[in-house]
Amino acid sequence: MNSPFLFLSVTLCQIKLLISVGIYFMMNSMKHLFLSIFISVAAITAMGQKPNPDFYEKVAKSESRAYVKSSLFNQHETYKSYDLIYQELNWEIDPSVKYISGKVTSYVKSLAEGLNETQFDLHNALQVDSIKKMDINLGFTHIDNTIGVQLEEPLPIGEIDTITIFYQGIPVETGFGSFVQSTHNNVPIIWTLSEPYGAMEWWPCKQSLSDKVDSIDVVVTCPELYRAASNGILVSEHVQDGKRTIHWKHRFPIATYLVAISVTNYVDYSDYVVLGNGDSIEILNYVYPEDLQEAQANTPNTIQFMELFNELFIEYPFASEKYGHAQFGWGGGMEHQTMSFMGSFNFELVAHELAHQWFGDYVTLGSWHDIWLNEGFATYLAGLAYENLLDAQYWMPWKEQVLERIVSQEGGSVFVQDTTNVSRIFSGRLSYRKGAYLLHMLRWKLGDETFFEAIRNYLNDPQIANSFASHEELVKHFEEAGGISLEEFFNDWYYGEGYPIYTLQFYQKENLEVIIMVNQQTSHNSVGFFEMPLPVRVWKQDGAQHMDFRLENSFDGQLFIVQPGFEISRLEFDPDLWLVSKTDTILFSPMLGNDDGLIIYPNPTTGRVKLVLPRGDEVNEVAIYDDNGSKILVNNTLSGSNLDLTGLQKGVYLINLKTNKGDYWDKIVLQ
Repeated sequence: MNSPFLFLSVTLCQIKLLISVGIYFMMNSMKHLFLSIFISVAAITAMGQKPNPDFYEKVAKSESRAYVKSSLFNQHETYKSYDLIYQELNWEIDPSVKYISGKVTSYVKSLAEGLNETQFDLHNALQVDSIKKMDINLGFTHIDNTIGVQLEEPLPIGEIDTITIFYQGIPVETGFGSFVQSTHNNVPIIWTLSEPYGAMEWWPCKQSLSDKVDSIDVVVTCPELYRAASNGILVSEHVQDGKRTIHWKHRFPIATYLVAISVTNYVDYSDYVVLGNGDSIEILNYVYPEDLQEAQANTPNTIQFMELFNELFIEYPFASEKYGHAQFGWGGGMEHQTMSFMGSFNFELVAHELAHQWFGDYVTLGSWHDIWLNEGFATYLAGLAYENLLDAQYWMPWKEQVLERIVSQEGGSVFVQDTTNVSRIFSGRLSYRKGAYLLHMLRWKLGDETFFEAIRNYLNDPQIANSFASHEELVKHFEEAGGISLEEFFNDWYYGEGYPIYTLQFYQKENLEVIIMVNQQTSHNSVGFFEMPLPVRVWKQDGAQHMDFRLENSFDGQLFIVQPGFEISRLEFDPDLWLVSKTDTILFSPMLGNDDGLIIYPNPTTGRVKLVLPRGDEVNEVAIYDDNGSKILVNNTLSGSNLDLTGLQKGVYLINLKTNKGDYWDKIVLQ
């Protein structure tokens, strides 16, 4: 997908790899797939680097259309009885004619004793000419967009059989268009975008949410003028009798809807990411000839994005093959595995599509409830590009724009309760922006070292790598890395709705101590109190020096004492925008000092003190706070002017007297 600014992306799922058929495959299981789509929504400035605040509203609208399509998909029961371990995809395409013909050879491994039938998805608009095992014709049916294939003989568990489907026809178009014929500069192009469930509209496949093709070969034959882009490594490209044949191979598990081709008069060039060991990762770019110069000026940004993500997380998951871009006739981007299809090469769009190779392709959400595992991560990674590149000039504007939309409404959780509610799943405000900021707040809470270590552990988890993850699995890795429980954090910020609204009062005493009182309201009643460390900055009188403090806020009305070592002119709350919050008021409050006539003696004391207030004050409540700001003692009645503190341990305490004329504060030292 993309971050909050200029595009709409396409986030798809992931993978699973095996070995078979004389080609070495790796085996691994996966269960779901996921798509995220981004469409270009604004004109691009120069290098297209500046964030666009309206981005996610466009994202939500377009992705909701994709989900409507997916909701119509029903998985066949027979899908559970076989594992699709390899497919060889042979197609003949002329981009000037909307038509496809080809053969798809599938290697299936039986997961059930005596398997005698398999099913594939293929739209009824396409004609099946025959289905064979080697030279033997197999019986089949093609009804309700489903091919039923009768195997030559029943397969025992673990045995592998081959099925070749010969077919042809004019693919239908739904959603964004699974198989689209268009033009660029008066040159024809055919490209695919299977959303998540459009693959069956142009080729026979197992459109499953539980099985991925462990490995594929893609062979496209087209008129000599054109070239084809696809997944994996380019093996060969040769011309004979006026036709060009292009062979791509991909040896990683891949979700069905991530398989893609695009055919037009491409020119190509490569950028390279040089690794520390001297190896390199190719970034292969297939672009329109008329856009070559512009593309060459922008795609090198991918190098710094990949270097950044490699450093922060793990090395690009498909480094042994390539990463690449193929220009296509759509306004946004689609992160097809190892080769994203791009409508432009805007800074943020390129960063976002690359980010999904880690979060969305390599590791994919296992439930629509947890859509933030894809969208929150991809959104935040685009933000990290703003933080670490371009001299960070757009990092603060990015955060400001994201926060503005999050707090524009009082409710809403990152967790998706109703997965039948399309607009809620694809909420730009919650799934994308608030999901990204949930990560940002975790980073503040845990610290950079622990935060990034936890994500690396998540990506390296053998149960998750090249597979699917749940929200609980991610939380486990954050808790293990931090050595703390995050139950309260996720109850508040993931399941709970809304955000905190803070009021701060402060006062500096003669000894330069600054007393700070923090009050909190919540925007939604689902959360009574948001426990968070609070960033506070105090500025010196001349404005040339400041000091930052971290206040561990755990209850409303909590008091803190900090010592900046200089006279302050003002107090600033969350200056670097770590929190989803609003600040109602920051007040200079002399009542937090001892300038109102309150006398306490003896002080220091061994336990009992006498309080002397200005004449006429009536005490309504006396509260004692420890040095962490926790309220440990409350007296609603005061016996004369005497206060007994003998039950407390030695230390420094704050006393607050609420009277009919206001509040009094002071410090008491118990010896």
